[in-house]
Amino acid sequence: MERLDRPLRLAEIVCKPERIVAGLMTGTSLDGLDMAILRVPSGVPRRFEMLAQAAVAMPKDLRRRLEPQGQMSAAEMARVARDLGLWYAVELDQLALAHGLNLDLIGVHGQTIYHEHGVTTLQIGEPSYLAARLGCPVIADFRQGDVAVGGCGAPLVPIVDQWLLQEPEMGVVALNIGGISNLTAIPAACAERLAVVGFDCGPGNMILDELAKRFTADLQGGPQPIDWDGQFAARGAVDRQLLAHLMRDPFLVAPPPRSAGREQFGASFVDRLLQAVAPDGPQAWYDLFRTVTRFTVEAVVVAIRDFVLPTMSIGRVLVSGGGARNPVMMAELAAALPGVDVGTTDRLGLDGDMKEAIAFALLASARVDGVPANLPGVTGASRPALLGKIVEV
Repeated sequence: MERLDRPLRLAEIVCKPERIVAGLMTGTSLDGLDMAILRVPSGVPRRFEMLAQAAVAMPKDLRRRLEPQGQMSAAEMARVARDLGLWYAVELDQLALAHGLNLDLIGVHGQTIYHEHGVTTLQIGEPSYLAARLGCPVIADFRQGDVAVGGCGAPLVPIVDQWLLQEPEMGVVALNIGGISNLTAIPAACAERLAVVGFDCGPGNMILDELAKRFTADLQGGPQPIDWDGQFAARGAVDRQLLAHLMRDPFLVAPPPRSAGREQFGASFVDRLLQAVAPDGPQAWYDLFRTVTRFTVEAVVVAIRDFVLPTMSIGRVLVSGGGARNPVMMAELAAALPGVDVGTTDRLGLDGDMKEAIAFALLASARVDGVPANLPGVTGASRPALLGKIVEV
């Protein structure tokens, strides 16, 4: 592969009938970077061809520096934004080189440091380093355009779910269980009067990940970052009293549009949970894992029951994100939604682990073509808006 001896400019790729676009995503769980390189047709991106993909673990030092989030000083935030952007650039460059690909465009979500529903949001990871190293334009900071016209800035993936997953005659819920769980309810294409519904349901893996780190803190080799394959939850039983208490969380009854993050279900939530429960041995911990797993599922079920089913019928739930790899969570979800076909997006050829990286590649391509990509009915924005800032170096 020979790279251009000059940077590729936005004006050069706008007129291309198709383009090579990379999407990058680091989620609220801080576990790593997902990268997807796609061939995308111009216009509304309803299809794509996957050319390369990779998931790489976040360096421990970088993760440690990101965990304080809102408690960082301005100097600390500036430095970690720089180092995160440099890491993005190195990893994507290696992936592109390994597959002999020259990129036309990059879409990068960045790492969310702060999100205040309906007020403000902040993602860091300086995109200029990507533009400089890869030699192409970068689209970044997607959420601010929606916030500027009165939206929440989240969720942004629902329009991509509609582009890729809408069925002709059946309503579909695209459920992503990452750090936070969020859904997109997509009416059948034949139901022209119905609008897409999307919002955050509640916790995804965020509480479970924090519990796993604390439960395994003293293990040789260091703490375990997640409940791998639901192994801890599988050994426990649901504490009905605790579950009832958790289900009274006010977030779960708030009507959409709504969004959540570490501010609602992060380390401070787990601090309060452990103070209340005080597990005194392995079995008590296993019961806690099982109860929180059920809490995650019940939050999704309540969200579908209260805010989706009153307006549309659903025949299928397609799960992506880390929760799709947790057999205990998937079994609990299927049992809680009788009569609904519950599976993963993998069955449609859409890699659930890469879905959000794919989404930001498609959103970047849409931005280049001037396609508004927020859904006002989802975010609460006053109008459709262009998402993402264009960065060239």
